Order: sequence, then structure tokens, then C-alpha cells
Amino acid sequence: MKTTKWDDSTNDIMLLKLSSQPILSKSVKPIAIACKGDEFLPKSCSTSGWGRTDKNEKFMSRELMEANVTLIDDEQCNEDKLYCSKGEPRPAEGDSGGPLVCEGEKAYGVVSARLQYNTTDSPVLYSYTKIAEYRNWIHSIMGSSDTCNN
Repeated sequence: MKTTKWDDSTNDIMLLKLSSQPILSKSVKPIAIACKGDEFLPKSCSTSGWGRTDKNEKFMSRELMEANVTLIDDEQCNEDKLYCSKGEPRPAEGDSGGPLVCEGEKAYGVVSARLQYNTTDSPVLYSYTKIAEYRNWIHSIMGSSDTCNN
């Protein structure tokens, strides 16, 4: 299910329709998504994925990796639909589409892009699509009602 308003800097989000119901377990379960009222800048977040942990590696990681990231308020990330983090720790190359899980164990974002490449004087800036900005779209596609009160 794709948005018709995608471009390379905004609306970097998609929904995936499963062919069958997942088998839920202790390690496989749904996660709540952040509400618009949760849009304060959460500080304690983590991302996970199988991206390359070393830029010289040819293959993706064989095990699921996690990085604890701190979101920042940065003028280079002055976009309503994005969160940003800077420097290390960071999402790995290939982690795009992975979750950004923050305080309260909610999905706040989706790993999106590297906004700025490393120069000698500034750390790399990473962006995450804000899920709360897409709740109406998500619920319209899913045919469900929004459980947030805002």
C-alpha cells in the first residue's frame, strides 16, 4: 500500500499487507504506534536492523543489531514529518525501513535516510519518518479507527 505523495525527502513510509496472520509469541507481537500528542521529542530511542555494521563489509549482518540513538532538534532537520539523530551510535547502512522505538515502547518512527555525509568537521545526520504524522493515512488504508484522542 503506497502513498501517492512520495518523494525522496518526505512521505518515506509504506504499509505491507501480509498474506497470512502472524503467529504471535513472546518475541513476535504488535507494537503501539505513537499518537500525535506524543510528538514531543523523545530522547531515549532505539533502532534495529540487519544493516552492514562495517562499510567495508560486503554482506548484511547475520544477526539483528540494535542501536540506542538520541533524537535531536537540529536546524538541518527542520521538517515536520521527520525526527533526526546525529553521530554515533547510529542506524547501519541497510537499516532503512526499520523501527524507531522510543519511551513507552511505542513505534515513533521508521529509519529513513542519511541526510548529511560525514565531513571532517561535522557528524553524520540521520532521519526517521514520524509515524504519528501518518496515523490518518494508516487507518484509512487499514479500514480501522484511530485509538488516539487527538
